[in-house]
Order: sequence, then structure tokens, then C-alpha cells
Amino acid sequence: MIKENFASINVIIDRSGSMGNLATDTIGGFNTFVAEQKLTPGEAAFTLCTFSTDYSLVHDFVKLGSVPDLDAKSYRPSGGTALLDALGTTINSVGQKLAAMPEDERPSSVLFLIITDGQENSSHTFTKAQVKAMIEHQRETYKWEFVFMGANIDAISEGTSLGISASNSMNYSATKGGTRDLYRSVSSNTSSYRSSGSQQVDFFNQTVAAPVTPAVAPTVITPVVTVTPGTKVTP
Repeated sequence: MIKENFASINVIIDRSGSMGNLATDTIGGFNTFVAEQKLTPGEAAFTLCTFSTDYSLVHDFVKLGSVPDLDAKSYRPSGGTALLDALGTTINSVGQKLAAMPEDERPSSVLFLIITDGQENSSHTFTKAQVKAMIEHQRETYKWEFVFMGANIDAISEGTSLGISASNSMNYSATKGGTRDLYRSVSSNTSSYRSSGSQQVDFFNQTVAAPVTPAVAPTVITPVVTVTPGTKVTP
């Protein structure tokens, strides 16, 4: 048995230099999202990974209630876009946490929310083929849910190239209003998703696909590391 009404919420946010003009709105949107999720019925573990040329697991599978606000110190845009490294690292980190838990304490649902405003250009550890294989494996075998939101790119095409369904991929406007609207949508749909329990949904319209097998520990993929000398990685 798994633990009912227990969600693993995992957010991966771009903090590359191009996000600089939207830093304040990103911080505000994220903080509102977290505050609203704290009020949503049910238990949740929370992971936050931010990425630029490097990546950082800011919160690593912690209780949702303990997550503090982002601020200008914890979210400072700069550098490139190491999206693949952020994704691969976070998937493996969450998987290892679940593998170490007794089955009856594992979450009934696992959700990944990926937000970026540009194309991958800085990863050294994971390839797109590796990350796509990881996502497809977790979706098909363990019923994890992945959602891709992108600005300044074709988010539908990019999401599907990573193994994320088109119905769970969305373009957003890289403007102050677009960023605020994005986080409002993310929060509302995350709350609806959590209320669906362990059922997979089309995230943006919440159409239930089918009853699914509970989320359990994944296969962890060890990447071939090809880090350029001098590259800073902060796991």
C-alpha cells in the first residue's frame, strides 16, 4: 500500500540570465504558488531545483509546510540553460528518496513542473536521449506526471521531444503578466491534480486518463559525465 493523499511536488525553474527581467514576478509567482499549495488538503513533499549554467537543489524532498519564500538571494538569474542536467539530477534525486522509503510511506502521486524561457545550451552530464528515456520510464512504469512550460520556444515540440505529452505542455508569454498568469494556472491545476489522487490527468484540463499503479521507486540512470573543466555544479 502507498500513502493516500500524499503528493511529491517537484518544481524545476530556469534562472538563466534571460530570466533577469522577470525575476521579481517569478519570485512572487512561485511564493504565491507555494502558499496556495500549503492550503490545499493533503500532505506533500516538495523539491525545488533551479538552473542556469549550473543547477541547485534548493529544497530536496522536504515537507511542503517548511518551504520558505524565494527572494532575491535565493533566486538570482545569470548564465546559460542547463535544463537537461537539472531534469536528470532531480529525477534521480526523487527516485532515490522514494526507493529508500517503506512502500506504505511513499506518495500516491508524483508531479514534475518544468518552467523555462529558452533552449537547452549548457548541460554536460545528461543527454536529451537519456532524459527522455528517464521521463518515459517514470511516466509509463510508475505513473509520474511531467508538465513542461516554455517561453520563447515551441513548448509543445520541446516537451514532446523530452517524452512529455502535448496535453501537458504549454507556451507562456515571457512578460510580467504572462509570468503571473503562468503561476496562477500552475497553482490551480496542481491543486486539482492533487485532489485526483493517484490518477493520471491531462494537466491543463484535468481530464482523467485512467486509474493507475501507485508511484514507486524508479530506475536511476547514471549519466556519462563530460563536464568541461572549470564548470561549477552545485547539487
